[in-house]
Amino acid sequence: MTSTQLVDQAETTLFHSQLLRDYASYLGAAGYATNLESLDPVLWGARAFLRHFPHLKEWLSLPLPDQLRGPRKSRYFLHYLFLRHLLPASAAYLISARPNLGKVARRYLERETFAQYMEVGRRLHYSVDILSQQFHALACVMAYSQKELKELTIGDMDAFTNAVHVAWIEAGYGSDPRYWHGRLFGVRTVLFHMGVLPNLARRRTKGLTSRQDLWRGVSSTAIRTTAWRYLDQIALVRRPGTVINHEHALRRFFTWLAESAPEISRIAQVQRRHIEGFKEHLRTVSCLPGAHRPPGARLHAKTAAVALGCLRCFFLQITEWGWEEVPPRPLIFDGDFPIRETPLPRFLDDAQASALLRTAQASPDLFTRVCVEMLLRTGLRKGEFTDITADSVIQLGSAYWLRVPVGKLHTDRYIPLHPVVKSLLDEWFAYTQPQHPWDYLFTDHGRRISPGRVDDVVCRVASASGIREKVSPHRLRHTLATQAINRGMSLESIANLLGHRSLTMTLVYARIANRTVQKEYFAVSEQLERLYKQPQPDVFDDGLRTFPAVVEGPQMRRLRQEHQWRMLGNGYCTRSEGVTCDFETICESCACFLTTADFLPTLEKQREDADAKGQSRRVEVFRRLILSLEPAP
Repeated sequence: MTSTQLVDQAETTLFHSQLLRDYASYLGAAGYATNLESLDPVLWGARAFLRHFPHLKEWLSLPLPDQLRGPRKSRYFLHYLFLRHLLPASAAYLISARPNLGKVARRYLERETFAQYMEVGRRLHYSVDILSQQFHALACVMAYSQKELKELTIGDMDAFTNAVHVAWIEAGYGSDPRYWHGRLFGVRTVLFHMGVLPNLARRRTKGLTSRQDLWRGVSSTAIRTTAWRYLDQIALVRRPGTVINHEHALRRFFTWLAESAPEISRIAQVQRRHIEGFKEHLRTVSCLPGAHRPPGARLHAKTAAVALGCLRCFFLQITEWGWEEVPPRPLIFDGDFPIRETPLPRFLDDAQASALLRTAQASPDLFTRVCVEMLLRTGLRKGEFTDITADSVIQLGSAYWLRVPVGKLHTDRYIPLHPVVKSLLDEWFAYTQPQHPWDYLFTDHGRRISPGRVDDVVCRVASASGIREKVSPHRLRHTLATQAINRGMSLESIANLLGHRSLTMTLVYARIANRTVQKEYFAVSEQLERLYKQPQPDVFDDGLRTFPAVVEGPQMRRLRQEHQWRMLGNGYCTRSEGVTCDFETICESCACFLTTADFLPTLEKQREDADAKGQSRRVEVFRRLILSLEPAP
């Protein structure tokens, strides 16, 4: 034995002695051994492992079956080496041996890490059992990457996830380790809120394919290159959803073009006849199967118009940008677009809206109550609702307002908060406990609630309230707007409430409650009701019939009383009976107003009426007028 070998052997012996002492201290501190008698059998397994593998990494060269055949006491020591980051754990061993590293780590080696993880996880409303399973997965990640918690990166998480996926398949357990994927996804969420990972992980999408796979039907490389270049350009200034719509329209057209005109290899070769053929294709092609779509259904005119609009935008943009691959002349014109229908908004009537709200208020689920109340009382869009952040509730004076974030129209706005909604939001704040002003308010396990869950909540509550037709969150927005305009709210106020960019978007609701048509219809209906309610008219010799004048019918009297307006100088006051008005005494407060003692009885009655209604300002106005008219003593 050479001197170098002797030195190496001495160093190895010294390392083993120190490692055994550390392992013995760990066993005592973790509660595995309380005395020397109970400690010695466990240390025997460690000594046996070190005799077989003086250099620890020699164990890694063993085949997996041999790694799994070691004595149980030796495996305990092996797991200690994993957690001490003295030996990396392979994904294959973790899948097959199933060591409970989480339980081992939290007893001593990672006790503080476990406490921090549980604290954040409970705040995100994970159960204790789920958090324990997640921490086991986290301990496996640290053993695999040989890193401490604060050193972990997204790359480490991805590498371990991929390794587990491969090991799971090789072990013959199937093609999808759902347990591991679910727990690792939760680990990423908690680590993000702990500040370890920089961003939240996205859920795995089934059937996710690359751009090359999606455009496989377009054989021309030149066409694909130009289309992709265009999509990359508009992605810099347009929303992701808009880019997806444009890509879908371009892929639809160029895939059809490759099948119907395979000789076209460049965009500059596209001619008008190809556009006309594509229009015929849109008219005759069947839709993809869907839950709410009958078999063989054709594309809606709006879908065809959107596809042609995206295609025309593509040709116009690449022409304006001066690209080489452009058609020699314009190909799509206004007359190519199908006539789009302009249906009125679908809304719930008052009885349905009341039933929906009562059902939501009776729900034991807090999110259901908050969701339906807020959508029905504020008119928020579904995306605006899910994008609300923790700092969106603003107090201005004694009133509370909701700042709606930038959404569909790239603008934000403030809308007043109903006291019931404010109370529910306070309850939700106490439940979720957001940590930062920019955190999303509506979250589940630390992640923003998806728009699909909002759809499910509204549909479920509508079904429970007895509404048979489908109810979407946007229908609640239409319901609020219709209720507001039917009760006299101005179009400008409705536009501000709903966040419309122009009154043109709001005028659609005016068609639901056209007051001019309503007023004139009731006037004509009153005369017609007199006609229909009359007995057989008298017939004179000359053949003419006469209809005696009668009083209005009971139905029309009720309608007239419900819709009777007070005429003003330039319009009508639609205030219902019993509703107070802040401007009832506007004339009495004017410098041009003049009254005399002849009106004292009327002024007294007006003061008594104001006092009975608790309108202190009106009481003071009439009191001063009466005092000015009464003779001095």
